[in-house]
Amino acid sequence: MIVKRIGIYVYFKQNKFIRQLKRHGHLIYVNKDKKYALIYVNEDKLENTLIELGKLKFVTDITTSEYHNISREYSSEDYEEKDYRVI
Repeated sequence: MIVKRIGIYVYFKQNKFIRQLKRHGHLIYVNKDKKYALIYVNEDKLENTLIELGKLKFVTDITTSEYHNISREYSSEDYEEKDYRVI
């Protein structure tokens, strides 16, 4: 059974709090210079995780990934005629 997951970008104040973010989901990537982390969470636990992360003092901003909103079907779109028209 495939479980649907969503990525959450968590911005934090200091790098020493990275280990604490592991308990909220699957930690995939951390950028220490820009101070953000990418965490994957199951879709059914998303609301609770966002509330828990919002309560933490070291978290400055939380953004969910927009990957599921991107159209991934390209066969029906035909932009070639528009690109090569003579003006």
